[in-house]
Amino acid sequence: MTSHQKLIRCIILYSLALGCSCFSFDASLHSRKKSAAARRRTFDVATSPLWGATAGESNVATDTILPTENETPTLKQRDLHPPTIDAISKGLLMRAQNLPKMHFRIFEDDENIEPWEVTLTCGKVAQQSMEEWQRVEQLTLEEHEDEMQVVAGRVMAVLTRLEELEEDLLKRCNKMSEEVIFDFGVLPKELQILQACSEDDVKQMREAAAAIDAACLFDEQLRYNRAKSLLAMFLHEIEGPGLRRNSVVLPCMDVDFLPEEIFDALLGSASDVSGVEKSVEDNVEKSVENVETTVEEKASPSQSLHPITIDAIEEAFRFRAQNVTTSPLRLLDSNMEWFEVQYSIMKFADRFLEKYTKESKKKNKEPTWTEEELQTIGGRIVGVLVRLDDLEWEWNHRVSTSTLGQPESSDMIPYNQWKSILGLHPDNVEQRCTKTLDMALLEEKDFARARAERMLALFLLCVEGPAMKASGNRSPDDSEVDFIQDSTQLNLMMPKVNE
Repeated sequence: MTSHQKLIRCIILYSLALGCSCFSFDASLHSRKKSAAARRRTFDVATSPLWGATAGESNVATDTILPTENETPTLKQRDLHPPTIDAISKGLLMRAQNLPKMHFRIFEDDENIEPWEVTLTCGKVAQQSMEEWQRVEQLTLEEHEDEMQVVAGRVMAVLTRLEELEEDLLKRCNKMSEEVIFDFGVLPKELQILQACSEDDVKQMREAAAAIDAACLFDEQLRYNRAKSLLAMFLHEIEGPGLRRNSVVLPCMDVDFLPEEIFDALLGSASDVSGVEKSVEDNVEKSVENVETTVEEKASPSQSLHPITIDAIEEAFRFRAQNVTTSPLRLLDSNMEWFEVQYSIMKFADRFLEKYTKESKKKNKEPTWTEEELQTIGGRIVGVLVRLDDLEWEWNHRVSTSTLGQPESSDMIPYNQWKSILGLHPDNVEQRCTKTLDMALLEEKDFARARAERMLALFLLCVEGPAMKASGNRSPDDSEVDFIQDSTQLNLMMPKVNE
């Protein structure tokens, strides 16, 4: 496999906001006229990390507009750490069980396992854990979805970066006594294997993995201790600094579940929290200065990222309309699981970009995208497609309740122009007849194109843009929507602010 093919395989992991709903509208207002299959989609967990950043830069994507540190969070102050730790511990157990088609790690000599398979596995664990927590605690989506998204996001974030977090954990425990390291979830044999001299690094890594897996199979306390350490490191050094720097508040951001001596040994002195935070913030500020300098000097993309992304979404509309059961882009019946749709979406993005690359080579024209630009394109394709139901409903809802859809308004757009101007099917077909909508998208290219443009615009303005801003990051084109000129439509697409 070439490096470019590997890149194409990896871009599906990029989307910043895969695990969040797109908008801050009242769930009670959402149309209840959904298919039986759609109603089964009780809670969606991303197939890529919600927080996919390096230390000090948290890529945040949540269901609601978050309060700043000076505001009172609207979420109930439930302790979210226990279910998060339990879910991570469950992930460690499932990894140790080495279940078929449930991959948690990739070694250098693994040729048959792709990164998206690991991410998909982590998504399944997060979703199963959240559904179990929802059942045991009798939680409802209407009241507790924000909390469930935060927990699911953290579980995904930890499980998808187990390799780097565990490597860091082992380094920190390297000089501790064997009697102590158990409290951190580290196995003495695991350290001994990694400390030994070896000419075969892959074999050494496999032996260390086998050792910890064998212990995790039967030692629940070891799994629990390891899960706590991994979550603490993530909260303290990855999620927390980025959020606090941008004055974003999530529930249970503090590491308050470790004994003081464990906290001190793992993360630094707990008795001087202000000093620790000041040190972290100083490091973050230096990192931000470097990033901002780089961003200012970085040239804009040599060509717009939007046309190819819109092409992909337009093609996805036509493919989805065929309702192919082997590669579904929507839930087709009550027996289908949401992860099957997520898998199909990732494969669709993979195939689309592979096809684009091959066609470019046939024309003797090498793709000019940088790695970052390819990641952005792939992330946007996946990001839009996994939430098409929400994006389509939201755009139809906003237009129908605005002056553009009111007959008595001077701004009203004639119904016979809705397809080409708004990318919507008139006569309430959007909510009543999926088959009619699908046939129109299959047969009318202008309609599919206009709809794809509006779905991408809504995603950029309401999902990617706010997520980038909250994380302190920027996309290559700053998530700019320059392909829709109608100011009325653009204003209608802007994020809604919770009152």
